[in-house]
Amino acid sequence: MEVAGKGSLRDRTKLLWSALVAGCVLALTSHLHGAEAATVPTYEELAAQAEFRQAEISPDGTHLAVDVVHEGRRALAVLATEDLKVVSVSGFYDAEVGGFEWINNERLVMTILRKRAGREAPGSYGEIYAVNADGSAPKYLYGVNADEPALAYGDLLGKIDDRNVLIQSFPFAWPPGKDGIPQALKLNIYSGRISREARSSLRGAQFVPDEDMTPRFVQGVDDNNEQIFSYQPRGSRDWQDVEMPFGEGVRIRGFEPGTDALLVIGANGNEKGIWGLHRFDLKSKEVEKLYAAADTDVEWAYFDDDDQLYGVQINRHYPEFVPLIEDHPLTVVKGALQNNFPAHTVSLVSKTEDNQKFIVRLSAPNDPPSFYLFDVSTGSLRFLMHMFPNVEGKLLASTDGISFKARDGQVINGYITTPPVGEAPFPLIVMPHGGPHARDYWGYDRYVQSFATRGYAVLQVNFRGSTGFGDAFMQAGYGEWGRMTQHDIIDGTRWAIADGVADPARVGIYGASFGGYSAFQAPLVAPGLYRAAIGYVGVYDLDLLYNSGDITTRRWGEAYLDKTLPSDPEDRSEQSPARRASEFDIPLFIVHGKDDYRAAFEHAEVMRDALQEAGKPFEWLVKDKEEHGFYTPENTVELFGRMAQFFDEHLGASAPESRSLE
Repeated sequence: MEVAGKGSLRDRTKLLWSALVAGCVLALTSHLHGAEAATVPTYEELAAQAEFRQAEISPDGTHLAVDVVHEGRRALAVLATEDLKVVSVSGFYDAEVGGFEWINNERLVMTILRKRAGREAPGSYGEIYAVNADGSAPKYLYGVNADEPALAYGDLLGKIDDRNVLIQSFPFAWPPGKDGIPQALKLNIYSGRISREARSSLRGAQFVPDEDMTPRFVQGVDDNNEQIFSYQPRGSRDWQDVEMPFGEGVRIRGFEPGTDALLVIGANGNEKGIWGLHRFDLKSKEVEKLYAAADTDVEWAYFDDDDQLYGVQINRHYPEFVPLIEDHPLTVVKGALQNNFPAHTVSLVSKTEDNQKFIVRLSAPNDPPSFYLFDVSTGSLRFLMHMFPNVEGKLLASTDGISFKARDGQVINGYITTPPVGEAPFPLIVMPHGGPHARDYWGYDRYVQSFATRGYAVLQVNFRGSTGFGDAFMQAGYGEWGRMTQHDIIDGTRWAIADGVADPARVGIYGASFGGYSAFQAPLVAPGLYRAAIGYVGVYDLDLLYNSGDITTRRWGEAYLDKTLPSDPEDRSEQSPARRASEFDIPLFIVHGKDDYRAAFEHAEVMRDALQEAGKPFEWLVKDKEEHGFYTPENTVELFGRMAQFFDEHLGASAPESRSLE
């Protein structure tokens, strides 16, 4: 794609600004009209699954593809862009549509999801399927149902041309945890014919193709949980091992066109290990920093259809697009939209080949994601659909980014959500995230809203051990799950009290996965601060991670645990809530799925047995067929109701479901 000259872009920018102000703001105002009389959402409305999850426009802009619930299963619907009339609906009697992508103006390729034995949530077995926009010529292209059945997991890497895609194929592991050698395959989207393009030199590795979709780089993980890399020089078929100078981990975004240089997101040459975007020459081993922020990681890099880099995203508190080419057409579009909707996250999720029409997703914590069609030629923004239509127009809570200093002076970032009605101080729910090596983001969260719309403030803390703030910050949480990490959560709680947001006599804590662990560990570290705790699919005995759940089924799983958990058995015991059941003096609530693959059900059983032996009361909610988090709306509604009842009883505050802004 050629970058337009300054004059034409200046004209285009003027058109965007004038049309956006006149039309787009009107569209959003109409979308939010009536909020002054809104009521808070019911638990049924909050728990409902997304009606639409994905929207993709065809390369020529004539059709839209969306996923819809059809006859009880998620199907693919193709609509005419002009009037949104349904052209076709493609579904399955025994499966559901996963992700999908236009390969040309006529044909779509998608992944298939199937129910797993004895479990509620569907999952992918790596099947790839194709269908025309009018519903004709459906065909299984890869997997157990293809003409040539494959006992392997197929993953789409990208389009080669209008008739072929590149996929990577992972053989089904047997025994479980023993990764096979992946292959990169050229797959015809009409016939299903396959030809092998490359075979990896590394087990369980991910291929990275160049601008011609030639797979020339692979990255994997060895048995010691260390990243390893290999690449093929241009014109060669031989794999060469590569050492990457980017700290503990990297994210490869692709090759710089026409070169043997990679564009890499990772840490290089700074004390905090902040992840920036770099150019790494595989031949000379030279590193050039293209962009890095002072205190937060680069999380994504944006490329056009010609693989030209035009911007990056950082995320200290709020998503922030940083342009690297100010006058690039995609920068102009994204910047104009974002400037007109500063209270929303603006995502360009799909576009036409000529960059004239875009599917745009707008979202905010108090405004669930909605899809719009933006036309550059007219500057118009046209509403398409709400992801969660049952929640639209309801009274939701807003979320603000916060920063505070922990007890040792370390700056900690996070979020505070306050109820849409009422005045501070509020009863507070502290909600640590899972992982722990993950992070919270600014955006719509139905769990946060289930508390905030009932009168509770909600605190989320990106504690030490979280990603997004450099390797040093993340590594500070290694071995400190139950100590320093909890100190950050506790210090955040005390910040909310000192700031006047939270009533110190009405503070509870709730979390899922590692957050469930923290919900039970933090009250042990800070007795008297929390008045009630809910652990959801939580980890309660650190030693149990070594012999239950799916981490130890990975060939690198034990090495990961050795690196991130305390090495001393006494430390692991001290940092395990189930080993300290006799110390609890607050109401507790254990919630778990019996088929949890990550924090195995044994964690709930061990915690239950320890509390019973210590004579400590607790509440209990367990669901068959549910995994690491409830999937069915019915079970989620029950969870929301039980949690509200529990916290209302012990913290004493709730907003009625019918409350409005009167």
